[in-house]
Amino acid sequence: MRSRSRRHQHRHSPSQKRTHTGRVQKNPRGFAFIIPEEKGQPDAYVAKGEASFLLNSDKVEYRVHRDGKRTSAEILRIVERGQTEILGIVHKWRNAYVVAINELEAFLLDRTTPSPPVGEWVIARFIRYPTRDQDGVVALKETLGRELTPKHDIDITVAKYGIETRYDEAAIQEAESLRKSCERELSQPSKQRRDLRKLPFVTIDGETAKDFDDAIYVDTPEKDAAFVLYVSIADVSFFVRPETALDKAARRRGTSVYFPGTAIPMLPETLSNDLCSLNPRTDKLSLTAEMHMDREGNMIKSVFYESIIRTSARLTYDEVQAYASKEKPTPEDLEVPLNNAYNLFRKMKKQRKARGVLDFNLPESEIILEADGTPKIVRRTSRHDAHQVIEEFMISANREVAKRLRETKTPAVYRVHENPDPTTLDEINILMRHLGISHAIKDLTPRSLAALLEATSTAKGAKTLHKAILRLQKQARYEAEPRGHFGLALADYTHFTSPIRRYPDLIVHRALKKLIGGKSKSDNRYEEENYFQTVGAECSERERRAMEAERFIVKRKHCWFMKKHVGKEFAGVVAGVTANGLFVELPDFAIEGFVPLDMMNGRYEFDEPRVCLRKRPGKTVISLGDAVKIQVANVSLEENEITFAQKD
Repeated sequence: MRSRSRRHQHRHSPSQKRTHTGRVQKNPRGFAFIIPEEKGQPDAYVAKGEASFLLNSDKVEYRVHRDGKRTSAEILRIVERGQTEILGIVHKWRNAYVVAINELEAFLLDRTTPSPPVGEWVIARFIRYPTRDQDGVVALKETLGRELTPKHDIDITVAKYGIETRYDEAAIQEAESLRKSCERELSQPSKQRRDLRKLPFVTIDGETAKDFDDAIYVDTPEKDAAFVLYVSIADVSFFVRPETALDKAARRRGTSVYFPGTAIPMLPETLSNDLCSLNPRTDKLSLTAEMHMDREGNMIKSVFYESIIRTSARLTYDEVQAYASKEKPTPEDLEVPLNNAYNLFRKMKKQRKARGVLDFNLPESEIILEADGTPKIVRRTSRHDAHQVIEEFMISANREVAKRLRETKTPAVYRVHENPDPTTLDEINILMRHLGISHAIKDLTPRSLAALLEATSTAKGAKTLHKAILRLQKQARYEAEPRGHFGLALADYTHFTSPIRRYPDLIVHRALKKLIGGKSKSDNRYEEENYFQTVGAECSERERRAMEAERFIVKRKHCWFMKKHVGKEFAGVVAGVTANGLFVELPDFAIEGFVPLDMMNGRYEFDEPRVCLRKRPGKTVISLGDAVKIQVANVSLEENEITFAQKD
């Protein structure tokens, strides 16, 4: 049966009739939380009984009940199911077979399934969703065997987070049919589409990138402006029109999802890797932001128009960094434009610092896989100037587009990052005192937080502090109203530069085309009331789901990697201290594991005010940022957890 927990319903008073909508985050222990769509509404707890028929990522309508400090939810109805498939093990239960996803949740296997693979992992699809009154029923889709292997990680993640991997036939045929219209527009472009093919645009992306949204070129004219920055973005809105099969498929996905070694694109590969992608030395349709700046990098004016470009090179971040540091000679045809780009970037970087942009230079791990999905190499990655050049140019284009849309009151979606809650100030100052960092902040402005990040960059416990500051920030989201971006210290901001992989950028392209009178200006004739707020909320939720899926599979690859090292000793750094033990990071890999108290070298007690562990008896203290030696004790792929033991 689907759930072994008791089902019940809340009673409510007339004063509690207001309803909300949100997404379900289900816990393996049976309870759940509702993440509300409504701004300012707190997360709501759902007890086991009330959560018994919910699935992870379900969209629900609910009513709030408050019991002291806890906000609880009474589920009124399921608005939209968040999963179409599940991963679980087949068991025999009484006279039936079930697929169990954990100790508390199981779903009936369709009785027509021949010879159910008892004891084996399977992926099953829902043919009847669970309700308060009846159990869910699933049909077998794929049998994975008695033991999961790295090659199953993508299937596991896709099933867990309800990510679509296939396109319906109508969308695929539609994508293929667009090739001819693209060729016509390239050979006989509309009058408003400017020909920029003589400009030496380049794309700069990661080594494994396959879809190229953006290309840049920086000119230094003799008059009017010191710099002219051209940011040309793939003209996806030319291909993907509202309410078509492609548009509906893209809106359902909301974003591409990036896993180690592969990606699940928002658009079929015919578009994402071919027709839309700004592949090298190929004529491509684009939408250009042309930005004129003075000698200090201040914006003089910006113009936007449809264009045709032909990139002269496909560069990687490492290549550009090697050119800039003189480790590798710059190709003659790229020397001037790349020098121009770096000169402009240096001006913009000064402005970025003066503005107070929050730079969280936290480590990430790069994962290189074998053909079967096994992690071959896991290593700490570093960000260098080449990444920042592209980032800063894209931010400028996003800002200028947002400013134009706001000033002209053109309906669109904006990227919003609100100010932190006022309580954040005290939390940061208290944490710094506990960490022994002799700094304090008096106000919550981007400039004060940016200064703090820089001043504490080399302090012991800096990584923990910076992670805490990042965690205390509100989550950025998409909204119909421009409310500014705290982290970038900008009053105007949207997402314009990645329409191949983000649906909000496609919406912004359509809005901008309506404004500038492009050929596809009719793309923006939306009749649905509150369209932009609705699509913004949808895309925010899809983005969160993609981020959770990406974090899950990265942790899973970390687990596979460390499984090969069980019993080995490593040098680590304390990244977190709790009453139950230590979080320790292995710096070479940017992999984190947990040391439970019972696997510490001696008896330790948690000192909460000072965020440290104290050895009893004795004077040994372990706190954030301390170097420790650990042994890999256990790796659980079922729980996605790495357990360390402290060594001398």
